[in-house]
Amino acid sequence: MRSIALVLGLMSFPCLALAQTAASPGRVSAASYAAAKAKHESFLTTQPTRAQRLDALRKIVRSGTLGERGLQRIFNNFEGQSAIDPTIPGVEKTARLLASSSRSQVKGHTRELLYASRIHTDRRFQLVEMNRKLPSHDKVSGKLLRSWGSTDADIVFRHRTSGMYGRIEVKNYSLASQRTNRTYLEKQMTKMAREGNRTGQPQLWINRGGVDRKLAEFAKSKGIVVYDRVATGMQRPSNTQSFNAVRKRMDAHMVNIAQRRGMVGGTAVGLGASLLLAQLPEAWAAMGDIAALGQASTEARLRMASSGGYSLGGAGLMASGSAFAFAPRFKEVTQNRLYAFGKFGGLLSLTPIVAGMGVDVYRYRSGAVTSEQFWESAVQASAQAAGATAGGWLGLGAVTTLSANPIAGALGATAGSVAGAKMVEYAGGTVVEKIMTAKRQRLDQAFGDAVYRQYSM
Repeated sequence: MRSIALVLGLMSFPCLALAQTAASPGRVSAASYAAAKAKHESFLTTQPTRAQRLDALRKIVRSGTLGERGLQRIFNNFEGQSAIDPTIPGVEKTARLLASSSRSQVKGHTRELLYASRIHTDRRFQLVEMNRKLPSHDKVSGKLLRSWGSTDADIVFRHRTSGMYGRIEVKNYSLASQRTNRTYLEKQMTKMAREGNRTGQPQLWINRGGVDRKLAEFAKSKGIVVYDRVATGMQRPSNTQSFNAVRKRMDAHMVNIAQRRGMVGGTAVGLGASLLLAQLPEAWAAMGDIAALGQASTEARLRMASSGGYSLGGAGLMASGSAFAFAPRFKEVTQNRLYAFGKFGGLLSLTPIVAGMGVDVYRYRSGAVTSEQFWESAVQASAQAAGATAGGWLGLGAVTTLSANPIAGALGATAGSVAGAKMVEYAGGTVVEKIMTAKRQRLDQAFGDAVYRQYSM
């Protein structure tokens, strides 16, 4: 009997070992992951409902190394603050990676999915996409999209108050690992900065542990905001911060950026409107002189070039400033394009303004414009720029004390900038006129004194 029992035990041992291996955490094979991926992709072809897709998401987590315990303790069964919409691009793909055989990959994507679920249930934010590919070339046309190379975005979100989009990179690097991989991390941060400059989207870098001082300084120099020592567990160490606290800081950061852009855009609109209103009548009059028979003088053409340059620059500042300030009201692709137009359009608008200034200097040096006229124009232009800036700040401050909405702040900055420029234009004109009158009186007095002395001798 003992020999029979021994034989039966030896025969059953492989089956028991296989069962224990399948049930133990951290031992999901690559073949199992590939099978789970294929099964889920086949399931999606049946056009399941959102609820069915969420149930499938739970099954994926259960089948991986986290198991039922991880589904309940880490993700709270995707309920409450951990709820998530599986139809959001990238969510299901990220969840499938939890069935990976790589322990580090599972840990990283678990943190990404946990952050994403908290963002999804936070009323201040909207989860847009997970693990978005940012290729260097278009797959169809082969067109170059990013000269700095391909990359990806762990989490793409939208800030509801400002309307701006942002990007989060989720990391779990120790200080020692950061020092070892500094070249790689700095390269990645450089790509993030280039992407931020391209789209206008704030770039955020969140690490579970502390961040090396030199790496943090490098990130700051690139305009990347770093949040370190971010814990997600229910019981976290005293030297860490919760992701709830990070989201609060993210909210304030996004509002601050939107308000500053509203201020810059509003000031550009105000200054542009002031230039356009002041110079367009002069340009129109110069065009009339050029069109009149026998009056197409060189001076009329120079006046047209000067006032036309200022008018064109003013119109450009108004257009680019409006795009820069109000881009967050649009969807992502349009928002990115408006941001780029606002940034580069504003710089291009300075070209005709500088050209107009060059024509004025030429007219002054050729004697077509008196010294008094030239400096009076220069002083008024400087005063208008200062008035537009001051008015923009006051308008922004006045509105933001009543509302935290950055768009309202941008409207306030625009109105304040226009009003400030016009007030300074009128006030400045009066002041300049008084200064010039006093100067003429002194010159007249000096001339009279000189004549008196000449004849008295």
